[in-house]
Amino acid sequence: MFSGRELESLQSLVLPDRWQAEAIYALNDGRDVVLDAPTGAGKTYVFERWVEQHNFSRRAIFTVPTRALANDKFAEWRARDWRVGIITGDLTIDPEAPVIVATLEAVQSRIVNGPLAALPGRRHSPEFELLVVDEYQWISDPARGNHYEGVLGNLDPAMQLLLLSGSVANPQDIAAWLRRLDRDVAVVQTAERPVPLEEFDIDDCINGLPRTITGFWAKRLAGALREGLGPVLVFAPHRKDAERLARQFARELPLADPLTLTAAQKQIAGPGLARLLQHRIAFHHSGLSYGQRAGLIEPLAKA
Repeated sequence: MFSGRELESLQSLVLPDRWQAEAIYALNDGRDVVLDAPTGAGKTYVFERWVEQHNFSRRAIFTVPTRALANDKFAEWRARDWRVGIITGDLTIDPEAPVIVATLEAVQSRIVNGPLAALPGRRHSPEFELLVVDEYQWISDPARGNHYEGVLGNLDPAMQLLLLSGSVANPQDIAAWLRRLDRDVAVVQTAERPVPLEEFDIDDCINGLPRTITGFWAKRLAGALREGLGPVLVFAPHRKDAERLARQFARELPLADPLTLTAAQKQIAGPGLARLLQHRIAFHHSGLSYGQRAGLIEPLAKA
């Protein structure tokens, strides 16, 4: 006979897929893992299971390429009642927590050298037992790849490594490079894509729009939204371009349902950003405050 709580636990039990179990087993066996799986397959679950299996007794640092991703994981794991800290270029909370989420560059020296410099002739003990590099394909980026390569190439042998990506064509080559550094590496792969990708020509969406919408990008955004393809992300090369486009779209796109902001949200946003948000449009870049990005824009975008 099961109690009510036991039955509830059984109903919410999540069993790992074969490839997830393989990755977890390799980590528990003390090996590094290069995990190659499509977006949405459940790569992060491997790390979460590792943490919970060890009941937060082993320290881990989960690095991501952007502050927005760091904010997202920090909020998600805090909502699970994890004790988790965050370290980014503009924010540090609970840096002694058993789980830290961080942008890689913000903790680069801390990972390689430890919080304190090692004494001459002595190697420091690693502060963390597991380093996770999410979206490790950034190692090939011309501007940022040297930071990734420097961290991986100089990592303490006592610190385990978990590399996550769904967009690296040659994970076996990465593993071979790590093995030349005397690391014991397992490559775990799955090709199953739970979130299918669909490509289409956005110009097919613009027929029949009101003639008042004349801007090149405004017409395409309006067509995509009419087809139910929102939310839409538009990538701009510079901060000023992102802000300019956001203001342009707010002027040109029709608005049937303005977003109502609370007084607190208006105060965080400021007048200009608040007007855009009321049009259900925002720009997002590192020049915004943490409150604007992580407390306002990112939660609204996810909602």
